[in-house]
Order: sequence, then C-alpha cells, then structure tokens
Amino acid sequence: MFAAIRTFGVSFLLAFCASFFLVLSINYFVAPRAIAEDDVVWRISKSSGDVWVTTSEVQQASLTDEAILQPGANIRTGQTGRALLVRGKESILISPNSIISIPQETKEGLPTTIIQQAGSILLDVEKRNVKHFEVETPYLAALVKGTQFRVAINKDDTRVDVLRGQVEVSDFKSGQYALVQPGQAGTVSAEGPGGLTLSGSGTLNPIQQGTPRRSSVSPALVPKEGLSASDGALKWRQVRSAPPLGEGEWISTSSAETSVNEDSWTLSPVTSSKGAGNADGWRTRNNTDGFDFTIALSVGLGVFVTVAAIRRKQKQRDRQS
Repeated sequence: MFAAIRTFGVSFLLAFCASFFLVLSINYFVAPRAIAEDDVVWRISKSSGDVWVTTSEVQQASLTDEAILQPGANIRTGQTGRALLVRGKESILISPNSIISIPQETKEGLPTTIIQQAGSILLDVEKRNVKHFEVETPYLAALVKGTQFRVAINKDDTRVDVLRGQVEVSDFKSGQYALVQPGQAGTVSAEGPGGLTLSGSGTLNPIQQGTPRRSSVSPALVPKEGLSASDGALKWRQVRSAPPLGEGEWISTSSAETSVNEDSWTLSPVTSSKGAGNADGWRTRNNTDGFDFTIALSVGLGVFVTVAAIRRKQKQRDRQS
C-alpha cells in the first residue's frame, strides 16, 4: 500500500514538473510572438481627460486603455485630454488641445507617417539604419531614422525640438531643410514667404535648399477655450472622458530618461519660450522579467531534482527488496 502511495506521489510530482515547464515554455517562447504583433499597430496605453476619435469605419471606435488604433484613425484631445500611444518600442505622447491622425496609406519607401494638425506631441522612435518615420504638419515635415523629439504647432510657428538622435526638418514653403541635433530646434513661421531657422546649443548644421512643395495637411484652429468635439468638419465621437490625473500622478522627469513608463507619465511646463504648451517626459520602468524568469527556473529545477532523487531512492529500495 505504501509503495502504491509512493508511486502515486512520484507520478504526481513528475506531472507537476512537466506541466510547470510546459507553462514556462509557453510564457517565454510562444507569448513573445503574440507580443511582436504589437510592433505593427498603435495601441492606447494610457489616456486621461477628454479624448475623441474618428475612424474610417462606420461603428463607433473605442478609446479605452489598450485599445487598438487602425489606419485612418484621428485622435483629438481637449483642454485636459492626454493620450499615450505605443507601438512596440515606439511611442507618441499627445498633449492637450492636439489633433493627430494615422493615414490609411503609407508613402512609398516610408513605413510610418503621422499627420499632426494642431498641438504638441512627443515621439520616441525606434532607431533603424534608414529614415522610416515622418511627422507631417501644415508647415514642415520631420523625418527620422530613430530619435526622441517634440513637434509643436503654435499660433505663429511650428517647432521641432530634438532631445535625442537627429531629425531632418524641412520647410514646405521655401524648400529649405537641415539636420537638427540634440539640444537644438528647427522653426518654421506660419506667415510670410517661409524659411527654416535653427537654434540651440552646439554647432548648427547648414540649411540647404531643396524644392518647395505643398503640404497635404490642413491646419486646425484651436479656440481660446480649447478643442471640443464640435470643432472641425469631422463628426467627432467622444469615447473617453476620464477625470484628469492629479498633479501627484504626473511625475516630472528629465529629457535624458527616454523609456516609456506606462504606469506613470507626465506633462510638465516647457522651458523653451517658443516650445510646446507642455513638455512631455517619462521615466524608466524597472524591468523584472529576467528576475522572475530566474525564480521560476530555479523552482522548476528544484522540483525536478527532488523528483529525481525520490525516484532514485525508490529504485534502490525496490532492488534491495
């Protein structure tokens, strides 16, 4: 009888060990494939305040946290609205009174284009060997290989502030363009004949002359009281109206910290006189995945060694008997 109990116990532990390693394998080898799907679509990681959206689809869109944004989606934030979009390692932090959209069709040779009609956005773009990401506004375009930068459309001008990497800024009206370095900014006036001006620390790159062209983006007027769902020609649907996060929940960080923290994100006053209405920062989140994997593997190996020792002792007893 006791031998039968021992046999059952050993079988149970073996089954538990096998199941444990099966779950571990699924979590760390199969799950990453599903996670990789997030690298091709934008999702809402966090939102607060008044946020509206329109899509090319007939049904009403959902802008709850973790919602997926399909090509053709337009996002608008109100006076207190904020939204954090994430796609793989890339992110867009949208400030209040901003309008952006994700085009349905991509440009030839350019996988990603973001259309910005108003407001301020902070972007963190994955670094690649080629220029693959563009922000197009009514007055200028910002083209990057991989960097962190802010694009702000103001009443009198549009400005690109580079925090990390390099950004090629081009003025549509004059055709001028230049490579903007970290700590520098490129500005284009909304009135007059156009022209690109550079400012900031360090040596400024020369402004080169290109071919003037028209922007495909129309500017959006931001009322003094802020954007609302009734502004503009599109029929905006309010799909998110959450209370603004308190000051204690918006953690001020330096621009040197570049990783997105989806648990706490911030919009603090900008220090530049002509920058965006808000400077968007984020701090690095502690990554415990490696530590968790080590614990799980240690537990699994411990169970496996224990079961093996029990089976070895049982075989010794069986031979002796």
